[in-house]
Amino acid sequence: MTVPNSELIEELRGLRDDLLETSQHGDREPPGTEVFEALLRALAVDVAASEAVEAAGPQGSAIDQWLLDAVSRRLAWGDSEEAVLADAEQVFDRLLIAADRALADPESQMLVMAAMTQVAVTVSRVVAGAAIARAGRDRAARLREEMTHRQLKAVLEKQKTSILRLERELKQDF
Repeated sequence: MTVPNSELIEELRGLRDDLLETSQHGDREPPGTEVFEALLRALAVDVAASEAVEAAGPQGSAIDQWLLDAVSRRLAWGDSEEAVLADAEQVFDRLLIAADRALADPESQMLVMAAMTQVAVTVSRVVAGAAIARAGRDRAARLREEMTHRQLKAVLEKQKTSILRLERELKQDF
């Protein structure tokens, strides 16, 4: 017997505190919250249907966009790409154990695993894109700095030449 997604989502919401270790983080959102929320969103759009239509993917793109925003916020606040991926992996590992323990229906377990796999892959893709963008920005900044140094060196050489010329002219005048 398959549990409807709304009931499955509610069962997983009950596992949220265990999966995210909320007691260790006090008032702030625990790491991996965006992964857990994306899992619930993936289940809400019915992963089984979204896998069949993934090429057309309006459901997948909504999850992608939401995860892109959430991961971008974390990266903007200073979390590293490694930390975001580690949090996603930790939520995935805990979910495997919790789903096995809490969900009696094998079909529900498979649906949760499929959704979590989709979310984990999406997180990896978003983080990889962010890392590539950061590398591009870093390279551009490094090139700008090198160009500025070359320009400064050229100006200093011109200034040195002008000073030497002026000193020679000054010596000739006296």
